[in-house]
Amino acid sequence: MADLSRRERKKKETREKIYSNAMKLFRLQGFVATSIEQITQHADVGKGTFYNYFSTKEAVVLEFSRRTCQDLVDTGRRNPGLTTRQRLESILHDWTDFMVQDREIAWVTIRSRDGADYDMSLHYALLAILAVGQKNGEINLDFDPAFLAESLEGMVIHHFIRWFVSGSGILHEEVNKALSVFLDGLSERQQEA
Repeated sequence: MADLSRRERKKKETREKIYSNAMKLFRLQGFVATSIEQITQHADVGKGTFYNYFSTKEAVVLEFSRRTCQDLVDTGRRNPGLTTRQRLESILHDWTDFMVQDREIAWVTIRSRDGADYDMSLHYALLAILAVGQKNGEINLDFDPAFLAESLEGMVIHHFIRWFVSGSGILHEEVNKALSVFLDGLSERQQEA
């Protein structure tokens, strides 16, 4: 039994070593400019070992995205007194910070969304917040929370893509406006109230 736990611990350490060295290189020289060979050299592992833990460089970034979103969710859970709007503003503000600060890595996470293995962390975080908002009477019950989460996620992802490709605008402002449209709608009656 002790041998198994030591083996599992070694596997975890190797995975972490590959992951941390890859992320350091991505930030230092860029995702595209970093090769798997460079990652394995810095991590002091063989190329085959890299593939035992990650199928591609994108898979490393996917792991980073999952960890980042989990950290955002955990931070949000530490503020139980927030309204649904405040929770959504908080998680989207932190998500936008990540997207701006780690621009190239964020772009890889968005580009990698078209497979079965893409990161659903933001979706699940939004889904949880919206479902609680419905339970608390803050969000309309006429819509499935998964549909609402997909809709909001689609809005913010689209604004990130437009911001990234155009190189203009302030992403925080765009995401805030998208959230406002999502929560408040466009009707004049809503704006007058």
